[in-house]
Amino acid sequence: MLIHGREFQIASLDEIHFKIVDLVKDKPKGKALDFPAGTGRLSWMLYNEGFTVTAADIGTGNFCNPEIPIFQGDLDGRFPFEDESFDYAFCIEGPEHVENLYHTFREFSRVLKKGGLMMLSYPNYSHLEARLRNVFYGILEPVEPRAGAGRKNNGHINRPAFALLKMALNYAGLEIESVTSAKTKHSQLGLLPLAWVIFLFTKIKGEKGKRKYWLDESNAWNVLMGGNSLIVGARKA
Repeated sequence: MLIHGREFQIASLDEIHFKIVDLVKDKPKGKALDFPAGTGRLSWMLYNEGFTVTAADIGTGNFCNPEIPIFQGDLDGRFPFEDESFDYAFCIEGPEHVENLYHTFREFSRVLKKGGLMMLSYPNYSHLEARLRNVFYGILEPVEPRAGAGRKNNGHINRPAFALLKMALNYAGLEIESVTSAKTKHSQLGLLPLAWVIFLFTKIKGEKGKRKYWLDESNAWNVLMGGNSLIVGARKA
């Protein structure tokens, strides 16, 4: 698909980049980090919206934007940027690929300015179909043995439920302020009766469930009935 006259190959859901840009395009422009940047489609879209974009990825050879600086970086290592360098940070379909989510979010928090906004997307491991899959399979997605000998996998080695993702953000000093879904998951609509049972359970548990398990957020419509990817906005305190 052509984006501002340039064509990109992407591995994430097509809708995610458009939705994220729509969420931030009217915010004050500033310095933005796109990590992992991949081929650079989101970087290019943000650049054309007026953001000053810096990109990073573990491999930089596929990045398509000579106008935008790109750095080699590892989400599991120390980011190659100074403290408080950015007003915005974007981590699109990255959290599920890291070994230590707490470290990764601490690094994003470190390079964000106070009050800076992080936008991330990751597979929704807390929607109703995923929860039922966990009941019957005992796991949220197929196992991922180490790649090799012709074996391929998608690298999803970290699969946090929403509450655990929020906890990792919280420990890094990042407070969630928005949660949305990339698109509606229509296949779940037949499970609405079960969803209403969960909504009722959440209401019965009240403040205790909210305080101990963040049930009000984990069982919110956008999460429980949301699509395969969630888009989360979190601000550095």
